[in-house]
Amino acid sequence: MEGEEIRQSGFESGVGKESGKNGAEGGATAKEAAEVEAEVKSAEKTEEMRRERLRRRIEHWIEHNREHAEGFRRAAEEAETLRLHEVSEVLREAAKRLEEASSLLERVSSALEAKHGD
Repeated sequence: MEGEEIRQSGFESGVGKESGKNGAEGGATAKEAAEVEAEVKSAEKTEEMRRERLRRRIEHWIEHNREHAEGFRRAAEEAETLRLHEVSEVLREAAKRLEEASSLLERVSSALEAKHGD
């Protein structure tokens, strides 16, 4: 009878103990809760670092494109002085398209900033 009373009270099955793996057996201990919280913070920090790395890459590409576009325009001017009109025209078009790509990357950068603020 004594064993029956213990089983009914839940102690024999582990109900009421503080050390359950998933909380179904009476809840997590403070240590387990702290470990979970630390894992969440670590994951958030890792995500933050990845976002920052992506943001820096995009900013680098924007600047890199601007530098190349300027170089293309200078080369187009040089081609004009050499009476290479078609070459000059294509170089100007390439510069224009790089500027368009940079504009798209700026939109991405803004979207990242807006998402980061959430």
